Amino acid sequence: MRIDVHTHFQCLDFVKYLQGRSTLPKSLLDGGNYIIQCTAGLAVPSLPKIIDMEEKLRDMEEMKIDVAALSHGIPFGPDVLDGEEADEWAKRINDNLAGIIDRYPGRFIGFGSIGFGDCQQSIAEADRCIEKLGFKGIQVFSNISNKLLDSSEFVPVLKHIGMLGVPIQLHPAIPLNRVGLETGGQFIPLGFPYDTSLNTLRLIQSGLLDETPNLKLIVAHIGGVLPYLVGRIGTYTAPSPLVPNPSFLKHPIEHYLRKLYVDTVCYHIEALECCYKVIGPEQMLYGTDHPFGRYDAPAELLEQLNCSQSERELIYFGNAERLLNSQTEVGHSLKVEKTRRTRCE
Repeated sequence: MRIDVHTHFQCLDFVKYLQGRSTLPKSLLDGGNYIIQCTAGLAVPSLPKIIDMEEKLRDMEEMKIDVAALSHGIPFGPDVLDGEEADEWAKRINDNLAGIIDRYPGRFIGFGSIGFGDCQQSIAEADRCIEKLGFKGIQVFSNISNKLLDSSEFVPVLKHIGMLGVPIQLHPAIPLNRVGLETGGQFIPLGFPYDTSLNTLRLIQSGLLDETPNLKLIVAHIGGVLPYLVGRIGTYTAPSPLVPNPSFLKHPIEHYLRKLYVDTVCYHIEALECCYKVIGPEQMLYGTDHPFGRYDAPAELLEQLNCSQSERELIYFGNAERLLNSQTEVGHSLKVEKTRRTRCE
């Protein structure tokens, strides 16, 4: 069995809506296909395999994928629209995803989208995604509205998702620091994993994982650069003449890094081996990033990985089954309403 935790769809109505924008990001129609101009130097096409689920299913059959966890496949969320408009489009994207899941029972599960236009509306939409639409987690981007992920206005929403007991799929956004990033060949291989890694580290250092110990993060693309740099991060986050400020975290930074979940989206065996040795097979989840990149590579590399068959099965489906079915009961509406009021003030 294989469960793909990193695979995408696009809400075509949202893509079309971006045509009306006067500033980036916006979309344009080119030869019958939509192109999303994310920022200067970076454009994402609306490929048939991200719009037409019949085409996606054909690829899933070829790759022996039983279940795919769909998330919206643009490197920014509806938050780029700001305010009420952002929250409204989050709902519409989620309704579109729910319709896909209903049309193909047993083949797809969902990671919901959040608008972050208003704190209470965002919390309410997270609740709707999990309690009403039956999604298994929430996709959050590595930065929101060109602000760092640990900014105070976002923390209540992230904490609430943690209280729901479902994971956050942390996906790269258009990087905040775009100096020197001029082409897709610079944004995607370097800018994306850097922005993801920076904002994951900032979330940890903010104390969020101490305050919300049930918060589970799935960090895309084998955790960005974090597994490779775990020793350096540990060395230079401990007090020293170069880092004089004492940490207020309950544990050394390595403790939190090794609690992260990561997907297997990578393209050479040495990267997967590093992740396996540093993060461990219990925290790894099979993912493809379909329909982008070499989406058949993760399975090829996982078959090459020097691990036991039981570990390989954990990565292919066991960890995902455990993680995506571990949500807690949240049926106490009065408690949830109280949480919304107190955490957004």
